[in-house]
Amino acid sequence: MTKTVEFFSVFGLSLTMLLAMSGCLPKPAALTDAQISGIAENILQAVNANDYQRFVQDFSDQMKSAFTEDQFTRLRDLIQNASGNYLSMAAPRLSNSQGYAIYRFPCKFDNEDVTVTITFALGGDKVEGLLFDSPNLRKTGQ
Repeated sequence: MTKTVEFFSVFGLSLTMLLAMSGCLPKPAALTDAQISGIAENILQAVNANDYQRFVQDFSDQMKSAFTEDQFTRLRDLIQNASGNYLSMAAPRLSNSQGYAIYRFPCKFDNEDVTVTITFALGGDKVEGLLFDSPNLRKTGQ
């Protein structure tokens, strides 16, 4: 019986490691799903409110220095013109790539559905990347 348990323990561990390495078990950021969703909601509400300080409050230092207030204004104008105001968000899909936890949120805006992607370092708690994607935004060519 002990050998069978050992086999299944080793087999189970190997299977878990294989699934994790293959991307079937994505590793999250250091925050709970509720905290990640709260950060996403805050970012989207900040765009609606034209509030740069609120927009960057959960960004890493590197993201804050790279994403200036002028860039925020241009992004906000682009989103407002192409997609409208943010309305609601569904649960994210999580994947991993090159040491990052990537959360893709399907969102409803006034004019269309937008996928908002927020990236964290694995085990991290600050936003390391942000992307808005939709048919109207792609048409703008920016």
